[in-house]
Amino acid sequence: MSQVSGASGERNFAKSVIYGIVFGGSFLASILLVKELLIVLLAVAIAAGAWEISSALRKAGWYVPRLPVTIGSLVIMPATYFGGPIWQWGTTAAMILVLTIWRAVHLLWERREAITQSFQKSLRDFSAAAFVVIYLPLTASFTMLLLQRQGFDGAAWVIQFVVPTALIDTSGYLVGRKFGRRRIAPGVSPKKSLEGLIASIVFGVTSSVLLMVFVLHHEWYWGLLTATAVLITAVFGDLAESLIKRDLGVKDMSSWLPGHGGVMDRLDSMLPSALVMYLIATICFPV
Repeated sequence: MSQVSGASGERNFAKSVIYGIVFGGSFLASILLVKELLIVLLAVAIAAGAWEISSALRKAGWYVPRLPVTIGSLVIMPATYFGGPIWQWGTTAAMILVLTIWRAVHLLWERREAITQSFQKSLRDFSAAAFVVIYLPLTASFTMLLLQRQGFDGAAWVIQFVVPTALIDTSGYLVGRKFGRRRIAPGVSPKKSLEGLIASIVFGVTSSVLLMVFVLHHEWYWGLLTATAVLITAVFGDLAESLIKRDLGVKDMSSWLPGHGGVMDRLDSMLPSALVMYLIATICFPV
């Protein structure tokens, strides 16, 4: 998010900008033209992210079945949108069960591994699979619950957290890259700077208030509430993934997105923000 300038290994700036515009344009086109297109866009992104994080975990010694978790991540988005919370949680439980059975059958099939695989390591594999499901497709699926709200209200609430989160991430990166001097979390993510964080706060608050007033047509102070929530969750999500990558010993989850790293490197801030925005919309503005 907010980076210290002059750090080594920075991503290509031009590619970051170009692909950022493409991603942002794709999001706005999908949700403004036919909001159901966002189901496809998010399902593909989450499936790619699930493959990425499963691959990274496997390289670090945690075995997560990639094929079933990827397919399940594709399925949970339309299931949640059309079936609501019941299908959301049902699909989540089914994914965890399938992953557990898949791994157990795999251990039995590979008899040599089954003999040497300790019970503790097996539980660790099962836990890693459950973590991927909860951390990625389940958390992201709350976007679908927001989207299914009546009329344009659902799309507006999705915009209310996606746009500020993107601006928080982008402004923090750009300002931190140019002016960042004071590190705020060197032990977790050395490139996060105080200057970038201040830029994130300014752009996050401004965009949240404007969207709340002119898109959702509610009082401005609700924008301050959503801005505070998104700022906290975006920073937390970004730092959490930085901690995960540090523990796994990787810089990026993959190199699929030129200038950005992997899909997970773009989704990390969005995931907790989706859950928190769903709670705010549901509790404060029930339909």
